[in-house]
Amino acid sequence: MARGWGLVEKARRLLLQEEGAVVREWGGRLPLALVFPNAYFVGMSSLGFQAVYGLLNGLGDVVCERAFLNLGRSSGGDIEALSLESQRPLRDFPVIAFSLSYELDYPNVVRILQDAGIPPLAAERQGRPLVIAGGPAVSANPLPMAPVVDAVLIGELEEATGDLANALWQALEAEQPAEVLAEVPGLYVPSRHRQPGAVSRRWTKRLDDWRTCTVVGTRFTEFAGMHLVEMARGCARGCRFCLAGHVYRPVRERSADKVLEMAMEGVDAGHTIGLLAPSLSDTRGLRPVLRHLLDAGARVSVSSLRADSLDDDLMRDLIAAGNDTLTIAPEAGCPRLRQAIGKDLSNEDVLAAAALAEKHGLKELKLYFMIGLPGETEDDVVAAAELVRQVREVFSRKLVANVSCFVPKPNTPFQWQPFAPVGELEARLRRFEAELHGSGVQVRADSPRWALLQALFARGDERAGLALVQTGDFGRKGLLSAIERAGVDIKGAVGPRQVGEPLPWDVVGSGLPPAYLEGRSGLGSEE
Repeated sequence: MARGWGLVEKARRLLLQEEGAVVREWGGRLPLALVFPNAYFVGMSSLGFQAVYGLLNGLGDVVCERAFLNLGRSSGGDIEALSLESQRPLRDFPVIAFSLSYELDYPNVVRILQDAGIPPLAAERQGRPLVIAGGPAVSANPLPMAPVVDAVLIGELEEATGDLANALWQALEAEQPAEVLAEVPGLYVPSRHRQPGAVSRRWTKRLDDWRTCTVVGTRFTEFAGMHLVEMARGCARGCRFCLAGHVYRPVRERSADKVLEMAMEGVDAGHTIGLLAPSLSDTRGLRPVLRHLLDAGARVSVSSLRADSLDDDLMRDLIAAGNDTLTIAPEAGCPRLRQAIGKDLSNEDVLAAAALAEKHGLKELKLYFMIGLPGETEDDVVAAAELVRQVREVFSRKLVANVSCFVPKPNTPFQWQPFAPVGELEARLRRFEAELHGSGVQVRADSPRWALLQALFARGDERAGLALVQTGDFGRKGLLSAIERAGVDIKGAVGPRQVGEPLPWDVVGSGLPPAYLEGRSGLGSEE
């Protein structure tokens, strides 16, 4: 495969417009390609991806370079996957690490390896190069990627960084690299780990000991001009559908001092500060941090807030910080269904939040709902639309209703629930849109067929990954049928599971102390 100069120049232009990229000589260091299997714009919007880049380059004996899906095809038509920092082919790297936060990026993993001239099946590579992966999607269920990768880090990287790097050095010199990798706590090695609970999740005990903020600044991202800072990890709410609320337990918060230390770096550089947490409203430090940043003259953006956490004081601070949009997530349209999914929020809470947004002159209000939830009826879909209409009566400016399809995720209380039939989801989406026709509400909806593919990769086993390699068809329309032709029982993979039956992701243990597990119901809001 010839390297297209158009692709090389594209990488160089991107690099020149960044702040904070690490460019190192390879001599005496372990070269590792950190790959985000989607576009540069998407990958550089991921704080997790940026944090991993910073952690790995914090090791003196590692040189970590980034690669992305759209740095795999040149304008001249040549195909080759290149790194951003040195524009080297991926096949030159002895270690390739994929960051996987979203199951629908799995097809891109195969595509990138093929573009690089690297066999996508681990059995055909024999450890050269080593291909590893990490991130919430594969931490919850690594089985679909098991045929492709040599190892998966289950959980969080911070405290495992040194162990991982040392093991990679040794594995590259070993005749049996899998034996070396299997010795690392938290590292799932498909060829060695098959028993339930064989691998325990790694999790970071003290967030204050680590930096999780923007490492590389670029204007080619959803958060252009913004310095992202993680305030907390995990969520105590216990919503039964939420992957983040369960795979990132226990809840951990950074101290306000550490948050401000990272945030002020962005303030000094003239950037807006983006504060992030799974449940930002619940963090004890939100209001004092926000007030301190306002006193420093900073602009501050916040992630989604709980409707029942808002009041006049917080709204005034948010507006003073430059916010003109509010995002809240009722998830379901009626209290009965919200109670069933663990979302402790009333219609009155939602309407009160909308009234506050109107009172304080916000320009846009976004509402997030799901369809296909366990126990949902068509009446619940109508109730969701009715709640949106009630919000419309209270909030007069731009109102957006975002609707996604419920996908049952491993390691959540809803892991045994089925994915609803595509035809049923399509009908309910049409009903929701029809109920709001002419209301002045903008409706944005997911594709049920694409959500079905996500459900397959979320709850499938090795057969899903093998079929993915065999298909060679990565178009949205053809991929599902191609996987089915490869022999995967898609309906069985996404259908209901019996409590107690073996599950593909049983190989993964929580990594939490026994005292925590003994006191946990799996459905409550305990930390």
